Amino acid sequence: MQVIVNNVFLSLNDEEDRLEYKLAKILHIQKEAIESYKIIKKAVDARKKQNIIFVYSLLVTLKNNIDISSYKDVSIPNFIEELNIPTIKMKYRPVVVGFGPSGMFLALYLARAKTNPIVIERGKSVEERDKDILNFKTKGEFLCESNTCFGEGGAGTYSDGKLTTGIKDPRIRFCLNEFIKHGAPKNIYYEAHPHIGSDYLKSVVKNIRQEIISLGGEVLFEHKLVDLNIINNKISSVTIEHDNKKIEIKTDDVILAIGHSARDTFKMLFERNIFMQPKPFSMGVRIEHLQSEVNKSQYGKEYKNEKLPVADYKLAVHLPNGRTLYSFCMCPGGVVVGSNTMKDSIVTNGMSFFKRDLENANSALLVNVNIEDYYKSSPLDGMYYQEKYEKLAFNKSYPYFAPMQKVGDFLLNQETKNIGRVKPSYEPGVYFTNLNNLLPDFVSESLKIGIPLLAKKYPFFKDYSATMTGIETRSSSPIKIPRNEIGETNIIGVYPCGEGASYAGGIMSAAIDGLRIGEFIKNKYNK
Repeated sequence: MQVIVNNVFLSLNDEEDRLEYKLAKILHIQKEAIESYKIIKKAVDARKKQNIIFVYSLLVTLKNNIDISSYKDVSIPNFIEELNIPTIKMKYRPVVVGFGPSGMFLALYLARAKTNPIVIERGKSVEERDKDILNFKTKGEFLCESNTCFGEGGAGTYSDGKLTTGIKDPRIRFCLNEFIKHGAPKNIYYEAHPHIGSDYLKSVVKNIRQEIISLGGEVLFEHKLVDLNIINNKISSVTIEHDNKKIEIKTDDVILAIGHSARDTFKMLFERNIFMQPKPFSMGVRIEHLQSEVNKSQYGKEYKNEKLPVADYKLAVHLPNGRTLYSFCMCPGGVVVGSNTMKDSIVTNGMSFFKRDLENANSALLVNVNIEDYYKSSPLDGMYYQEKYEKLAFNKSYPYFAPMQKVGDFLLNQETKNIGRVKPSYEPGVYFTNLNNLLPDFVSESLKIGIPLLAKKYPFFKDYSATMTGIETRSSSPIKIPRNEIGETNIIGVYPCGEGASYAGGIMSAAIDGLRIGEFIKNKYNK
């Protein structure tokens, strides 16, 4: 018999071998009745700084059955560690557009289903992509098709590899196992805030690609979707472009796992009458504090304890102006990175390596943008709104340097003149400015109202030498491509998928949405 036992507590001084004793006590059984156990979640409860504890959830295999009906924190497992993927027989090979988390896990599913999927990725392989991103950081050389958004692994490859998700889905454990099988650290299976790290992710995505190819799939880098060929409201083929040459691929199934930044593709889809809707998104900045100050704030006197992970935070405050200011994609011990996909524009994001051992902590500090803030007549208006402010942040005197301001100067509405004790981490570099002039008025106003409120709860927000680097615009897609009960758009055989279509928000939910589309296709052919 297998059960999940939640809320198993250990102090900082306890060793993990006490877990078996704790389990026996909770279940009212002898230790000998426990065949084995496995940690499936480990979190830190630091609400009481004088008594920080670890909180575990454990998958326990018992030698005999027990009645768990009277136990508060004991349940039967409801997750899937392995997927049974049957063979899917199709006339034409499916085409997966985009090789980020959703496209990658979908292609893996379809490859194991023996459909020999064709993956179209506009960017480069992770090996070549890495060189281009290094050139951008060190020389300011920007490429529209090879950057931190476009290329193998998608945007997630260069944004920490966070696997934290708010969704509840039985396939999460399957996804974690697949990441581990392909080279991710084993602790992602149980950490409360798992992350692979951009350093490990590069090999993970490469290994997934190699499995897809070994099973008969193709992964075509530097190939861009330029058209959908539709006959009688049904997909008949796709046109892709490589090396200025156009290639037509016959297919009955095309999956749009294009991510949230493929603006030219969104325009093409709109022209082909793919139904889409505008949706809310967020805008703001990347804020950087000293990681040591975040650790002190979260852990108190125990902030140097080696048993404790590097501290992170997740925060939100509802403002009197009706907006919400919140943190997003917090990167402990990380750096701010460029995330633009267009020339003469600036977009920021954050990332950490696996060890999270760099000097600064950074997080997006975002304000909600409602549809009525930008909508004029087209579902693409949110995309154009983002683009407007991304171009405004670009300074021709400092090409691809990001605008930066100290928090104190921002609150006083004055241009920053020098760097304080928190050194900005963005590469290729930063230029001093007044971010109030580069953001929508309501975003600027909300930041000014919200930061002092956050400082009341989080002491490190009182450090007005902390830096703000702009601008962050792409935490989510400004567009939704609706799908019906069988996963398709208004065009038969066209499946929107992942973050770009607004069915996911992060690596894990995107990967699961890829699996979901795989199941839609399975149900279509295996009736």
